Amino acid sequence: MTCQKCKGLMIEERQPELSPESFVHRCINCGLILDPLLLQNRLNHLKEKRQLLHAA
Repeated sequence: MTCQKCKGLMIEERQPELSPESFVHRCINCGLILDPLLLQNRLNHLKEKRQLLHAA
């Protein structure tokens, strides 16, 4: 996976403080962290934006 911010390498990391089976993606270059909830919210926002553009 490639970082959206710096195009660096994203690695999958366990985050036991969130939950025992929780994983996030972290960029080894810039430190950007993406968790599943954040990714889902971004995808929903983009989907809504596209729908508004097509409706106009």
